[in-house]
Amino acid sequence: MSETLANYSFLPWLRQGLSNHISQADGDASVKLRANISIDLEISPTKTDGKVDSLVHVPKQIDLYGPGDIVGIDSRAIVKAEPRSWITNFEPNYLAYIEFYEEDFPWRYTPAKAQAKRLRPWLTLVVLTEKEFKDGKNVQDRPLPYLTLTAAADTAKIFPKPEELWAWAHVHANKDLSAGAAPGAADEAAVTSVISSLIKNDPDDAYSRIVCPRKLEENTGYHAFLIPSFETGRLAGLGYDIPTDTVATTSAWEVANSEFPYYHRWYFRTGNSGDFEYLVNLLKPKVADKRVGVRPIDVQHPGSNLPAIANPELAGSLQLGGALRVPFDSMKPADQAEVLKYDTWDENPYPHEFTTAMAKR
Repeated sequence: MSETLANYSFLPWLRQGLSNHISQADGDASVKLRANISIDLEISPTKTDGKVDSLVHVPKQIDLYGPGDIVGIDSRAIVKAEPRSWITNFEPNYLAYIEFYEEDFPWRYTPAKAQAKRLRPWLTLVVLTEKEFKDGKNVQDRPLPYLTLTAAADTAKIFPKPEELWAWAHVHANKDLSAGAAPGAADEAAVTSVISSLIKNDPDDAYSRIVCPRKLEENTGYHAFLIPSFETGRLAGLGYDIPTDTVATTSAWEVANSEFPYYHRWYFRTGNSGDFEYLVNLLKPKVADKRVGVRPIDVQHPGSNLPAIANPELAGSLQLGGALRVPFDSMKPADQAEVLKYDTWDENPYPHEFTTAMAKR
């Protein structure tokens, strides 16, 4: 019976549709509020007498939807959150994450193009302890629920560095995508073509994931929040007017903001450190005892008419060794002497009476 091994592929980002035509770089200060693309309209005017005039080409800049236009996501877009809500014994050395059914969802509204195969998602997952935030109370006219950071919140610990945000989101495909790509293909068009073909054949074979990089403490309760990555999204979610000079790719925590809207939320608690990594870290190096890897064997009555090994210093036994041996150099001098005593038992006299009898037999 043939066995099929599971294959997984990971892509740093994915886009489909018009957003693939964005040409503005991440951090471009000239891009305000939204990214835009250039289109060339062809207009064929019809005169009042019914005659069709010649085509007229009209170039236009079209703004695309961005984070500042999003004030909520459908909960059905989320297929998994780990740890599950109200889990109380999550391993503290693992990371929290959230998954979406649509493969391009985390990058769909990012107002910039990918650079060096990196693209920041427009969503970020953060986890906070109960001391680090308070629920927003004035929710009237607020499109989204929001949280307010407290003085106990260390933003350097809570939020990933904006320039590293690209590293905490990816596409997960349950297929080997390298088989469908041309050798050496690494450009955006090749990646999009391969994953688009996979999705077309079976949409369930790939999904997207956002990971929270925060290292968790044991026996601690956490609230996980899916928040906007960019300032335009933060202001829109809070119901504030967005200044027209706001750079589209300004990070939501680039300045000391304390209010953050969120699109999704859940609670979990970590347990004690008791997984495999914890147990391995408990192991401490120790000099092995000279008895490790050997077992005493009685040589006073070998049978088969063979003489006993009656060396007085051996006390009637030898040490039967195995594959595991204690490094000789790590032993104390007294232990080295005892090991040599058993290893050289047949050298004085040589040949030993037992060795001669065994050879004759």
